Formats: sequence, C-alpha cells, structure tokens
Amino acid sequence: MNIDISIITVNYNSLNYIKSCVDSISSFLCSKGTAFCEMIIVDNGSSDGSADYIERLTKQYGNIYLTGESKNLGFCKACNIGASKANGKFLLFLNPDTRFISGSAEEVIKFYDEKSKGSKVGAIGAKLVNPDGTIQYSCRSFPTLARQFYESYFLYRLFKNSSVFGAYFLSWWNHGSARGVDWLSGAFMFIKRKDFVKAGGFDEDYFMYSEDSDLCFRLCKNGYKNYYFPFFVVEHADGGIASKNNALREAGIWKSRRLYFKKNYSLFHAELLSFLYFLGVINRVIVFTVLFIFTAKKQNRKRLQTYLKTLKLYFAGWPVKK
Repeated sequence: MNIDISIITVNYNSLNYIKSCVDSISSFLCSKGTAFCEMIIVDNGSSDGSADYIERLTKQYGNIYLTGESKNLGFCKACNIGASKANGKFLLFLNPDTRFISGSAEEVIKFYDEKSKGSKVGAIGAKLVNPDGTIQYSCRSFPTLARQFYESYFLYRLFKNSSVFGAYFLSWWNHGSARGVDWLSGAFMFIKRKDFVKAGGFDEDYFMYSEDSDLCFRLCKNGYKNYYFPFFVVEHADGGIASKNNALREAGIWKSRRLYFKKNYSLFHAELLSFLYFLGVINRVIVFTVLFIFTAKKQNRKRLQTYLKTLKLYFAGWPVKK
C-alpha cells in the first residue's frame, strides 16, 4: 500500500491530549476518503505514562508507530527522527495537543496539487483555533526588528487592525481565505517529504521554537511558496503542554528567536533583537507590577512572577545553542 501522508507527532508528557489527537486523526484523516495515512509518534522520554499508552494504541491501530527516546531530544531532532522513518509522499507535523474539527486529507492534497502547477509549494498550514473557537495567529510574517519593536511596546495589540503594526501576526486579516504567507506554525505543517529532506529538515540547533519560521524562511529563499489553507480546521491548545511552565516557554521563545536572527541575518541583528525582547519583558514586569499594586489580583501577581522568572531563565541558560 502506498502511503499518502505520514503524520509526525512529538510526544513529551502529553497523556492528557494524545488520545483526543489520535481519535480525531482516525476520524478525519485515516478513515474518510481515499488518502492512506500512517502516524509516527516520537516519544521524548516522557514520564507521565503517555509512552505506555501510545504503545497500547499501536496495537489498537495498525498504522500507528512509536519511536521511544530515552531523553528529551527537543522538538526539531525528534521531528527529523520521525521524518526519517516516514513512508508517505507528504509529511504532516502535528502537535499532540491538537484535535481535528473539520476538513479532509484529500482537500489539502488537492490544494497542494493545484498550487504546485504554477509554483514550487513549500509548507501548508491549517486554520488553528483555540478551545473556545477563536482564531490563533498560526500564519505570520517573518520576524524583523521592527516587528519585534511593535511586540515589545504593545503596538501590535493597540493597533492590531493596522497592516503595519499587525504585520507579524497578520491580525488585520480575518484568516478566512487561502493565501500565500511567510511562515506557518509547526503545530500543523504539511509538506512534501522530498522537499523537507531537500531543505535539510528542521535545524537541530533549535531545541524548540522558531524552527518552523526558520524552515519556512529557507524554503522561501529557495523559491518555494508557503500557503495558509483555512478550510482544514484544527483545535490547538497552544502550548497546552509547553506552557505548564510559562516562564520556561517565554525564555525558550526569546533565545530561539535570537538564534533565528543570528542564523538568517547577523550577530548584530541577533543582539539587537535580544535587547528589544528584553525591553518587552521589562515592560511587562512594570505593567503587571502596577496592576498588582492597584488591584492585588492573583492573576497579575502570577504574570509578574512569570516574567521575572523569564529573565532569570534566559540569562541562566536554556537548552538552545547560542
């Protein structure tokens, strides 16, 4: 049997999510239409029992395969391991904290085939929504120093309908139509396997975060075009696993974004980006300090503590190469 799509999922202590993810894949991708799928789950040394649970799923579903690692190798390396074992014509990188809402594999493949007639198609992303149904900004413009400035000083929130200040998140657009975009979230990234391999896969210098924008940037430099396809809808907890420690997540995003600028621009750009990000964290510390003083709300104190811990974690170290 020829495999159309190999779904690559990295599991790290995602027991509360993986069953819903697998069930939705079975319902929306692997049991409807004519596309044949396999799912390769790479476990990054989970300790919550999810690896044992997935092992049982492999016996329940004949097209699910588990690759177990003894430690957390990071998202990028684990994805590359999964891709190396894939047999599908296409790869779908999918977070375990996702659940398919609507759409079919055939629609995505048809969209790919249509677009590939006129250009080299790189990655395709779906419409990601929060558990409450609101839109996630899962397709974005490439990071720039100006866009980091807008983020650090809250301009992207104050003027989200502006095509300038809202450029990074594309917040000025309703995300209701298919269109070419700069980059797409790795929570759902559909790409032809041979093109992923040709691009070198995910850069393993990234532990987690910014690897998706980096891959899409390399694809664009090589003449590929990335697309947002909103007619496949996926619910995404958006860091439901990673945000168990919000400070660690924020520090990881900060350091990975610095690495992205160093790799794709220069060390000077990376240091300036890091300084702008630093200012953004300091601004948030000031805002939540003031809010906590005048409201005494626990939520504001928690946010203040998160950003203070972010500063400590960033300068203390994070498992991403500098």
